Amino acid sequence: MDIFSESKLRRTRLPSPIEVWLSRKSTGMTCTVVTGDERTSTLNVNSLSMRGAQREMTGYLIARGYSPVGDWEVEAAGDAGPGGVDAVETSRQFKLSVIEFESARVPEQ
Repeated sequence: MDIFSESKLRRTRLPSPIEVWLSRKSTGMTCTVVTGDERTSTLNVNSLSMRGAQREMTGYLIARGYSPVGDWEVEAAGDAGPGGVDAVETSRQFKLSVIEFESARVPEQ
């Protein structure tokens, strides 16, 4: 269960701030959300590239009432060929833009 489903089911506030971690695996991209109390949940990622996943998750969270804090940080990098590095793990913090839970409802999917 992700943070949005849990919040909707239990009628609790969405956690804020959150830290979002994107990782590239051989099977594709993964997204893990870490809350202030160190609970984790997973969000689905459709993008195949790190940059695409960053844009996808940023847009997804903005649509749900979060604002990005700072830029995406490269946490781990791999070899991208001659003279280059390629991010394989990145993270970014987000905080709720809205104060009241009722204003931060999870949109129906």
